[in-house]
Amino acid sequence: MKNSQFHFDSETFNRIFPFYVLLDCNLLIKGRGKSFIKLLPDLKNNIYFLDSFTIAKPFIEELNSGNFNKVTNQLVIIKSLQDKVSFRGQFEKYEEGYLFLGSLWLTSVHNFKEKKISLFDFAHHDPSFDLLDLMHNRDKSDAALQKSLTTIHQQENDLKDATKEIRDIALFPTQNPDPLIRIDFEGNLLKMNPAAHDLKNLTSQGTDYEIYDFLKFIVHQIDKTKERWVFEADSNGKYYSFVCKSLQEQQYVNIYGRDITEQKRNQEELNKLSLVAKTNKNGIVFTHPDGKIFWCNAAYLKLTGYKNEEIIGKTPVELGSNPLSNKEEIRSMISAFYEGDTFEVEILHAKKNGGTFWSKTVGQPILDSSKKVIQYFAMIEDITEDKQKEEQLLLLSSIADKNISAVVICDKKGKIEWVNSSFTKMTGFTKEELIGHRPGRLLQGEATNPETIAYLRNQIKEGLPFNCEILNYTKFKEKYWVRVQGQALYNKQGEVIKFFAIEENISQEKEFNQQLIDSENRLTSLITNLQSGILLEDEDRKVLIANKRFCDLFDFKGKPEEMIGFDSKMATEENKHFFKKPDEFIERVEEILRNKKNVFSEEIELADGRVYERSFIPIAKGNKNDGHLWSFEDITIKKKYKESLEGEKEKYRNIIANMNMGLLEVDQDDIIQLANQSFCDMSGFSLIDLLGNKASEILLHPEDKKLVNFKNKERVKGKSDSYEVTSINKKGETRYWLISGAPNYNVNGEVIGSIGIHLDITRQKSLELQKEELLKKLEKQNEQLNDYAQIVSHDLKSPLQSIHSLVTWIKEDNDKEFNAQTLQYLDMIEDKVEKMDHLIEGILTYSKVDDIEMITENINLNVEINKIIDIIHIPKNIQVVIKNELPTIKAERFRMQQLFMNIISNAVNYIDKPLGFIEISFEEEKKHYVFAIKDNGPGIAAENQEKIFKIFQSFTSNKRSTGIGLSIVKKIVENYKGKIWIDSELTKGTTFFIKLPK
Repeated sequence: MKNSQFHFDSETFNRIFPFYVLLDCNLLIKGRGKSFIKLLPDLKNNIYFLDSFTIAKPFIEELNSGNFNKVTNQLVIIKSLQDKVSFRGQFEKYEEGYLFLGSLWLTSVHNFKEKKISLFDFAHHDPSFDLLDLMHNRDKSDAALQKSLTTIHQQENDLKDATKEIRDIALFPTQNPDPLIRIDFEGNLLKMNPAAHDLKNLTSQGTDYEIYDFLKFIVHQIDKTKERWVFEADSNGKYYSFVCKSLQEQQYVNIYGRDITEQKRNQEELNKLSLVAKTNKNGIVFTHPDGKIFWCNAAYLKLTGYKNEEIIGKTPVELGSNPLSNKEEIRSMISAFYEGDTFEVEILHAKKNGGTFWSKTVGQPILDSSKKVIQYFAMIEDITEDKQKEEQLLLLSSIADKNISAVVICDKKGKIEWVNSSFTKMTGFTKEELIGHRPGRLLQGEATNPETIAYLRNQIKEGLPFNCEILNYTKFKEKYWVRVQGQALYNKQGEVIKFFAIEENISQEKEFNQQLIDSENRLTSLITNLQSGILLEDEDRKVLIANKRFCDLFDFKGKPEEMIGFDSKMATEENKHFFKKPDEFIERVEEILRNKKNVFSEEIELADGRVYERSFIPIAKGNKNDGHLWSFEDITIKKKYKESLEGEKEKYRNIIANMNMGLLEVDQDDIIQLANQSFCDMSGFSLIDLLGNKASEILLHPEDKKLVNFKNKERVKGKSDSYEVTSINKKGETRYWLISGAPNYNVNGEVIGSIGIHLDITRQKSLELQKEELLKKLEKQNEQLNDYAQIVSHDLKSPLQSIHSLVTWIKEDNDKEFNAQTLQYLDMIEDKVEKMDHLIEGILTYSKVDDIEMITENINLNVEINKIIDIIHIPKNIQVVIKNELPTIKAERFRMQQLFMNIISNAVNYIDKPLGFIEISFEEEKKHYVFAIKDNGPGIAAENQEKIFKIFQSFTSNKRSTGIGLSIVKKIVENYKGKIWIDSELTKGTTFFIKLPK
């Protein structure tokens, strides 16, 4: 010091640099500042410096007295090994040794208090106090802000969890028999209820999928912009309709399934019936339970002469009544209709033009699952021609009473001698053409049975009586059947003198018999193939017909035809052990037979637990009993299913009654029909208070009545949704409810009102209001903090600018008087002032990164980075290359400029190679851009790669480094929900990677 132009005594030097340390060439401590001694009183002179201290920055392996000059002329941080105290400053070569000039390095105000340091232990020019003051205020603000944010985040999470739980409870009840599935927008399964677990495989558009593959397939078919998107698929023989609702914010899709198997099958059956009805030659009509026609086929229009619009809405009686119609038949039809029975009547049916036709009307009720008539089906057949034939037959019958049979008399050789008029009429021959000829020669033909001809010849030859049926031909070669009864006439000597025969035309009878046989065959075939067990008995209870199903039901091992002739009474007695109550079974059978009335769907229980359904129909011929028809059907499964269904209904009733969420059912006029106990508790009203009242009038805040009226109209359209309302309970208190509403349907699929699940969210609403107030408070605090940062930066920069100006003036005024060492000191002061200015500017920029308004726009990064290259100073030995064309992204322009400028400038400043290069490139991922900024600088040690992003961390001797630039970069990247990391190797270079979402 004695050789310099400055002359400091020990006290002055201590006042300016109270934390100095003086070392000799062997690194032995020769002197210490007063504040240094206060902090480390046990540290004595003449001890080896590196035994008590480590140099944390810069890090140099195997540092000793021989290479100690490596830590001079740069920022160093030394740390006491014993007391863990750190100092920040620099080592300068002084005479034969080294001089450390610096200050205590404190990271927070707490360190300041722990070390019992006061203001007087620092030099007046030491900026540490100002920084500590700034850090103290910031720590306080950060702590308050952190505490507020923690509270907000907790409230948000609680609200989200509650909302999610509410929705999941509403959407995914475990008892729901319909499948419910939630997937994300990539088709990954997020959640499903138990009913959905049964869908192992699904078939859609003819392709089979496993459930997880199907979800991957269908997610790309769903139009996620639509509120509802519907598709159908089948699984294990069942058809399902699925409604998809996409939630864009949550990035998932809820899929609601419904079993439509029965609707599909019913529709197919209806289509088949409709096709049959349309093409049927007989008239077909369908009526409502009140008898009014809602559909008829073209054949009915043709029969009656009416147009379709003239028929719809009227009853068959209105259209078909005629003054000549049989009133008793009409009353019989009307009575059967209103009793829900089948009927068959023949009446004279009216036409539109005033004419009539004879109709045979057969009616059949269509019942729902509860045996209630929901429609009537009737077939109207034109039997006018048959009626005319009946009238002709009646006329012929009247004639037959007088002379019904054809009579022929032949001589003993069989030649005709006489015939009556009936014979001539029947054969078409005149008497003259018949007399003298054998009947067979004239009347028999190629279709006549040869055996019958031989029989007649033999009987006549032998003079024996004959009785047979034979096919004859008229004069005009028309076939007809006759029944011939004849015998020989003898003389007194017993000789055959003539033959007498009576012939009855039985052609029509033959035809009817054939029709009867065909009908019996059809009936037998129908009974044989019915799924119900059928037993037909005669009046003596002898079996006439039994089908296979009957044999299976009662364990008969033989064929059904083997039962024909069995005594049913005896068989019933023998088989009564099949039934749970044998004696009651026998008594009931006898009672049914005595009453001889129809019995339908009567249940009987078997000993093995099965349940049969029995029906009985007496068969009468006139007033005489002609037999009985028994029908048996195994309804065990149906019975158990019905009982199970009732059990499930009762279970759901209990669930609804006891669920924690309020359930309210209203009709289309908003009149309350049902409310569970939870709703009564929520509203404060009893069930008696609620029923019959208009929900919106007694429950809602006046401002929400219009909303609920609108929602009720949406329910009529079949729409479901959730919404919030303000309610007023019975005490007059205001409550907030979340309502999940859905349309309520009757059995015909018609909307009859709506059902709402209600949740009281008053507490959540209160939390939301608190959150809004807290956010406003935070905004005000942030604004105050920003104002404070602006004021502090101004107050710090002003004296720095003054110092810089004073140093400049001193140099200008004493340019020739100062030696090189003094000028070097003045340059160092200017550098430190400039560095302090950069530090303050960096701190201000760092604090304002979050406050810059996010004005998002399309930014071409190729253009922006070229602008940055033009702005910053890049030495000629460094080349900056954009490897591939960069994308255009949506972001805030200023932030992107700061991000890339700080990284590129950082690389430019630190490159230590004769030829430096910086390479900028990017790769595009599905949802992100990944940028890489690569340089061939000195590299960053592995232990420092995380630290460089922390504020004030710098691991270089570059005088322009403030340790803030990369912390600003990291903050910008995190604001965009991105990620930044490095890949570096000492001496070879560093690559910064930045991952930003698209």
